[in-house]
Amino acid sequence: MWDRAGKLLFLNVAALTLFEVQDSAPWCGTSTQQFLQRYTWCDEQQRSFSFPLWLLSLTTLKQEAVPLPYEQTLVLTHPSDHQICLELRCSLVFDGLQPTGVLASFQVMTSRYQKALHIQRVYEALMTLNDAIARIPEQFLAGHSEDPCLLSLPVRFVDQQLVDVIRQVLACWCVNLVAFRAPLPLVAHVAGSGFSAEREHLFREHGWRFRFADFFDETVLARLQANQEVILSPGCFHIPTGYPEEFGNANLLVFPLFREQHLAGMIVIHKHQWEGGYTQEEIDLVREVNEHIRLFIECLGSLQTSLEKQARELVLSEVTRLCYDFLRLASHELRTPLTGIKGNLQLAQRRLERLRSEISQQAERTSAQLERARRSLESAEQSVRLQERMVQDMIDDARIQAGQLDLTLAPCDLLVLVKQVVVKQQKSEPGRAIKLEILTPNSTISILADAGRITQVLTIYLTTALASSPVEQPVTVQVQEEVQMARFSVHDKGAGIPLEEQIRLWDRFYRGKGSSVQQELDLSGGLRFYLYRMLLEHHHGTVGVESTPGQGATSWLTLPMVKPTSVSTT
Repeated sequence: MWDRAGKLLFLNVAALTLFEVQDSAPWCGTSTQQFLQRYTWCDEQQRSFSFPLWLLSLTTLKQEAVPLPYEQTLVLTHPSDHQICLELRCSLVFDGLQPTGVLASFQVMTSRYQKALHIQRVYEALMTLNDAIARIPEQFLAGHSEDPCLLSLPVRFVDQQLVDVIRQVLACWCVNLVAFRAPLPLVAHVAGSGFSAEREHLFREHGWRFRFADFFDETVLARLQANQEVILSPGCFHIPTGYPEEFGNANLLVFPLFREQHLAGMIVIHKHQWEGGYTQEEIDLVREVNEHIRLFIECLGSLQTSLEKQARELVLSEVTRLCYDFLRLASHELRTPLTGIKGNLQLAQRRLERLRSEISQQAERTSAQLERARRSLESAEQSVRLQERMVQDMIDDARIQAGQLDLTLAPCDLLVLVKQVVVKQQKSEPGRAIKLEILTPNSTISILADAGRITQVLTIYLTTALASSPVEQPVTVQVQEEVQMARFSVHDKGAGIPLEEQIRLWDRFYRGKGSSVQQELDLSGGLRFYLYRMLLEHHHGTVGVESTPGQGATSWLTLPMVKPTSVSTT
């Protein structure tokens, strides 16, 4: 036991034996942290372990942020190198509502107890898997995913339980299931077991950012395509920048996953070096589980086909409704700029005719009349440009739906494109303040992109921010580098975008309620931001917006970086 300040109060006889201490008197009143640091502590996976500070000193305790009662499986190593496996349980001691100390119980885990615990964990993992399979119909009803099969909602729902079963049976470090996407192939984390919540979040953030070749060479891919497992020792594979380096010290067992005779992904099993290699029994076990996963995915495909047949009439009805909505919006928006064109041209013609008759008598008024005519024609020209943009947006949308969007990809410098857009906008609106912040020490940010289309996206981001922000407030443009990605963002100090609109802003045909973004800059029936999202996805990038109502909005996009060889700066 120790008090609130972390001072030892009591060690019973069993604790004296466990810690190889003759008498508790010399230690009582001393620091618990100092006492425990006499020994070496590791977790079950032989990773170094440190007792949480809040546990050793309750003065740092934050009740809402800690798990209580605290439980942890540990390996204790004495100064004599004698090792003992322990199960630690800690509970708080209260005086009324105030925690005044900690009671810690260390239970020695015998070999027999560890085996029983292993069997219990395997049993619990299997029961969870059975429950997940029973609930698959609920996941189908939740909606259909356009992701590759391994990333569809029902499959991911069960994949998590499958990797848990593999890890518990093999008692290995960690297991993860990875999906492939052509043509490189790109890889994305589907489900993992043995990873911390922070690692899981990191892997999901890296979805589709890495290629298979970033980790393995072509011989590994060839073996997987031949439906053969691969065993790799440390040093026989790569750990790319931005990926946890500790995984480079693992022994890997990699199994391919096929979907309709195409390589769809892989199962990767990690063992610490001290855990040794893989036995033939373990390989046979994973091969059997892998075959069950393949059959499971095939069954889900059949079930999905059946459900799609039942829902076909509903889908056709919804498509008809969407087409009607689109035509109604398009017909309205097409008439808007045409009306402006017709009215301004007629007005200009009448003024020019009047000017012709009056020019000989009123030469001093000629200049004013010409200026009015010029403004009318300029307005007509602007309407024509809007009309052209609308038509082009609709054509691009049709090409995207048909999978025929043409892009002219070439190496270019994102910094050059951004600076050109900012300079052009400052010339267009000299009274507005635009702050450009380049948050990278590099002189170039090399990307492979269609420079013309990316420039259009950057321009609309900036003009949208200027339209949303008060005239006296500056708009901030930032460019920075992330893990293998370049990030461009624009922040305005306008009214902001409500959360419900942030979620739907990038949807096809969505038009915000009262949003200046949609009303002033999107005259394509709610297509503009959807097209930009699709355009960035064709560049293997992403888009997004962050906003708190009343505090402005930050619109951002990311693009993959490439090596700066032969980058065009024009």
